[in-house]
Amino acid sequence: MSHPAKSFRPALGAGSLLLLVVAYLVAALNTRLWSIVFASPGMAGVHGAKVAMAVAAALFALTLLMLLPLSLRWTFRPGLAAVLLLSAAAAFFIGDYGAVIDRHALASVYATDAREAGEWLSPRMLAFIAGLGAVPAALLWWVRIEWRSAPREIWSRLKLAALAFALLAAAAGVAGKDVASLLRNRMELRHVANPFALLAANLSYLDHARDADRPFVRIATDARRGAVLAPTKRPVVLVLAIGESMRAASLDLNGYGRDTDLDLHPLPIVNFGHVSSCGTNTATSLPCMFSDLGREHYDDAEAKHRENLLDVLMRAGYEVLWLDNNTGSKGLASRAKEVSAAKGADPALCNADGCYDEVLAARLKAVLPTIRRDTVVVVHLLGSHGPAYHARYPATFSVFQPECRTNELQDCSDAQLRNTYDNSVLYTTHVLAKIVSMLGESRALVDRMSPEAMRCHALRGHHGDASCPPMPSAVDVVDPGVDAAMLFVSDHGESLGEKGLYLHGAPYAIAPDEQTHVPMLLWTSNRFATRRGLDLDCVRRAADRTLSHDHFFHSVLALAGVSTRARKPALDLFGACMPAR
Repeated sequence: MSHPAKSFRPALGAGSLLLLVVAYLVAALNTRLWSIVFASPGMAGVHGAKVAMAVAAALFALTLLMLLPLSLRWTFRPGLAAVLLLSAAAAFFIGDYGAVIDRHALASVYATDAREAGEWLSPRMLAFIAGLGAVPAALLWWVRIEWRSAPREIWSRLKLAALAFALLAAAAGVAGKDVASLLRNRMELRHVANPFALLAANLSYLDHARDADRPFVRIATDARRGAVLAPTKRPVVLVLAIGESMRAASLDLNGYGRDTDLDLHPLPIVNFGHVSSCGTNTATSLPCMFSDLGREHYDDAEAKHRENLLDVLMRAGYEVLWLDNNTGSKGLASRAKEVSAAKGADPALCNADGCYDEVLAARLKAVLPTIRRDTVVVVHLLGSHGPAYHARYPATFSVFQPECRTNELQDCSDAQLRNTYDNSVLYTTHVLAKIVSMLGESRALVDRMSPEAMRCHALRGHHGDASCPPMPSAVDVVDPGVDAAMLFVSDHGESLGEKGLYLHGAPYAIAPDEQTHVPMLLWTSNRFATRRGLDLDCVRRAADRTLSHDHFFHSVLALAGVSTRARKPALDLFGACMPAR
């Protein structure tokens, strides 16, 4: 008599299955961590094997302790499946982009929008998460779990906890000093230990976000406009252009050698060549630079319940308008007027993926004739936001070739990646020049050149050579009826493969110069400089000083003629080059 075939599903106890999941996470989803460990000095031979075993034991123990609360009957499968999927996603970014997982990285993730999130998706990413996350999660659901009585399961978990503490003790006893030295010298290890770094980062993020009911703090309540820049019938317009992911090293103004700032060279720009950022991601740097706290004392939870630079400017009598083509003001303009241009309808500037930054110039052009009061306009550019650098500029700015026309950076050569990023910088500086032309500067613009001429000049540096077509002559600009200035600064820099890192977001203590050295540029109309009494030659002589985002808050107040005890003269770039307020 034949019997129907029985489906084969292996059966395991909950504790055994938990140990298998922990072992898989440690071995398969920590390739970046192991590459760092084995590449560290002193890891050869028996001594290196001993240190590696100690690291493995410690990571296994910490992961086990982390997952024990999820090993209850009702949370076991869904909880561990979620950990597998999230850990696979983290492993992809850690491995492919050299990313780290910390509170600031999570803040960037939680602050992103659908457009930005969509740019990260790629077949490689989906295949990676499916293969290393979804498949193990499916196997977890497939295996039959042999549950025992509640007392026996509790006893099993207590024994696993004891095992974890025993492994930690053994690791400390065998190579504790070596592991401590390794962690001290390679600080990024604590931010790539997967999934432990995910838990630590989330706890840190929640800790900083939990003070929602703390009192709101007003600052610079004594702010007032001085007589030097008192309101008149001719409004003052101060444009604060905030870049995205532009690094100082990629500007020809800073000696790059490629003319990625071709449109700025004819302009009377003051270039501050030694500026460091407050953070390595937008979620940190943007609110930090508008805060009076400074990088060393900056805390995002405190900053969210504290007035910022825009509040002080409004208190001093300025209108404030935030024009955005990025992911918003992060709450900075919540008490001012904020307008998003990211979903414009102009087919020449916008498509299904969003808008090029020239849409901001178009918005500013429409706003300028309506300005009747002194106004500060913040222009928040999308700039060089990765990984889809190719999506940041129109085809006419595909000057440096060949390009990386994908968001899967690992499929591109270093030269392609560099070319594409440089094209995005070329376009951003073009947008800045266009804004300046609207504010009253009559100079040549790249959009009056053919792509061939643009490429010729860009590849040969701003001096060009006899083989390049001549630069266009200056155009006549109608007086905009305002006295204007523009201060540009990038929120953070960008890694393009240096030291194996891509994009940005490295912990500041170990962040490379490419992620923290940012450009800052000043332009003023002649009428503004005269009215403000600003000696631009004096500013240029001081432009080579070592500066930081900490100077932004105090220098903007000085430029705007705002007096307050909150302004620190030591952090004011312009105070020594203009009359007292």
